Amino acid sequence: MPKKSLRLDSKNLSTLFQAYGLPFQDRGLVLFGLRGAKPLSKNASWTEAGELEVAGVDYEHLQCTLGIWDPKQERILLALGSTVPHADNVAKSARRQGKLKGRGTNQLEPGYYHDLTKGEHLQGKPKGHAALRQTAFRFYRRGHHPAPYRKTDPLFFGNPYDNLHGAWNLDGDEPGFSSSGCLVVAGMPHCPRLPESRPNRGAWKSFHAAIYAARQKAFSFALVSARESWEVLGEKNPKPRLIYGSQSAEVGKLMADLERKGLYSPPKKKVADSAVPVLGSGLYRAWNAAGLKGYGDVLGS
Repeated sequence: MPKKSLRLDSKNLSTLFQAYGLPFQDRGLVLFGLRGAKPLSKNASWTEAGELEVAGVDYEHLQCTLGIWDPKQERILLALGSTVPHADNVAKSARRQGKLKGRGTNQLEPGYYHDLTKGEHLQGKPKGHAALRQTAFRFYRRGHHPAPYRKTDPLFFGNPYDNLHGAWNLDGDEPGFSSSGCLVVAGMPHCPRLPESRPNRGAWKSFHAAIYAARQKAFSFALVSARESWEVLGEKNPKPRLIYGSQSAEVGKLMADLERKGLYSPPKKKVADSAVPVLGSGLYRAWNAAGLKGYGDVLGS
């Protein structure tokens, strides 16, 4: 079977954001992740366009793309990384007993989040290094079995303190990376508390430099399926897709469908008729309980 390739540039990213109903502004940087696609170039630097190979994930290799989008300058930076935890950590958490079973390892649910903030990963510890920290609630899953995660795995809404940091894997040629739920970028981070620590290396060096050169303190982050993104960009008139945080008429259709089936009760607070429906936490929980049916590849694996 021929490999699927995915071309990304500012125009295609705009198409993807519109298809998912994700609002963005043309000032400031926006972060994104494509689960299950690797950039063909390991040179993580600003460019007008880049090619990705859509290949799925195996939870052992870096097989995702973490990107930075500068809509105003119409440029992107693509870095090899992972948006899923390593298989060893998934298995380790699954072996825990009782109430602890599955805890300690998480997989972020596709969605649009707004709280990645400049800070430190492993704060105060010897391997602590500058990174982006989660500061608000998000949807994530935990499993009682080895990878991969499934739509039937328990869904949680909270802050598991999974950050965005260096993967401790220099270029991704070899298996292995450091994540029990964090978003990671290929490369080695500089840890100032370790006397022997070298400067940032690999794609993480470029990613870190681009983020910390910006005046922004916090960044929005969109996580989508690479396979579904490939489908969207191959359609002449892309059909709307949904993830947590989507804002579109399609959200209203989902809401009405679940309400008609008795699976969702809208909040009592009246929303203005002109307001665009938002796929918020309550609606997403109801959709998850209904099996996340009818709106595409949600887990994005």
